[in-house]
Amino acid sequence: MSVASALGCGAAFLRHLSSGSRSGSTLILLRAGRTKPRPYSSSLARCAAPEPPDVSRLADTARISLTPEEVEQFAPKIRQVIDWFGQLQAVDLESIEPSLRADTDASTSQREDAPETFGNREAIIAAVPSYDDPYIKVPKVLNKE
Repeated sequence: MSVASALGCGAAFLRHLSSGSRSGSTLILLRAGRTKPRPYSSSLARCAAPEPPDVSRLADTARISLTPEEVEQFAPKIRQVIDWFGQLQAVDLESIEPSLRADTDASTSQREDAPETFGNREAIIAAVPSYDDPYIKVPKVLNKE
């Protein structure tokens, strides 16, 4: 079962691709089994008000086990997330200039990635519990054997 069908959109997958133009972006519709996108279709209208999610089926697809209480608990939360995406879908972005981040101008460049030497090396060495020149030993972070 696809994510789109779980959301009530049948076999349609929505993809938000940047058009590269100043007008923002273009909505493209991909159907299961298709390799080439095609422009907006009326099948998007069916996605506007999806059916309530079948949380048990979503859990089976994700290969997680949920108790009946958890299914009841997650159903309204998942529905709320779907509603938020619907609100995002409804936002008019035609007048918005594309940018890397909302708080910066896309034309500004990033700083040069240059290594810097810390001036007080002895303070770092004194503060660490385990030091093996030139390395600082730290505890394992991942549970990999």
